[in-house]
Amino acid sequence: MIEPRAPGGARALFAGAIGAAAFLCILHFVRLADFALAGAWLPLLGGALAGAFVADFATGVVHWACDSWGDARTRWLGPRLIASFREHHRDPNAMLDHDWIEVNGEAATAAAAAFALMAHPIAQAWLGEHAFAAAFGWAGVSCAGLANQLHQWAHLPHPPLAVRGLQRAGLILSRERHAAHHRAPNTSAYCISTGWSNTLLDGVGFWRGLERTFTRLTGAEPRAHVSDEAGSSRR
Repeated sequence: MIEPRAPGGARALFAGAIGAAAFLCILHFVRLADFALAGAWLPLLGGALAGAFVADFATGVVHWACDSWGDARTRWLGPRLIASFREHHRDPNAMLDHDWIEVNGEAATAAAAAFALMAHPIAQAWLGEHAFAAAFGWAGVSCAGLANQLHQWAHLPHPPLAVRGLQRAGLILSRERHAAHHRAPNTSAYCISTGWSNTLLDGVGFWRGLERTFTRLTGAEPRAHVSDEAGSSRR
């Protein structure tokens, strides 16, 4: 998605949130070392993989919902969230013109809040006894918080060498795998962090089934209100 240009005050807030999220991410990762030293490698690995998968799935749900329902006039979510996703289909590479703060600020704010909740003494006391849950929370919040950046890297023709290595290893979304979403009618490969969920969800027809269920419940048709200008690539 394309992040709108942030005013000066928001940029300062977003920059602080990025710093806080990075610090808390490292703090929680270091605390996972206690489990590693105790030999709890299997629940750590299982929790991290599950957390990354769930975060990837969550990005797909948000992406699918904003691509498929409502428009820029939809109350609360339309002007920023839905409009930015729709704009992204008109000009996928426009997001490359946005800097680190604009791309990551909002997601980092949410991630910092989630990490802060995990750092609460009550939460820490419980997580300190549950390796799977601790790794799940850390990986889930980390992957969700980095989703916009991972998405931007998937549009870069020449991402940093280390990033390209992770993409080639299938650990994060690659340009080649994400290209499937930008082929008409743009109704697949919605997940934009690791991209791990896309093959399974598209293979079982998850999104079309979800749309049919939503239509039966509400009577609304998916993509019915996408304007010709914003959604021409989908028709």
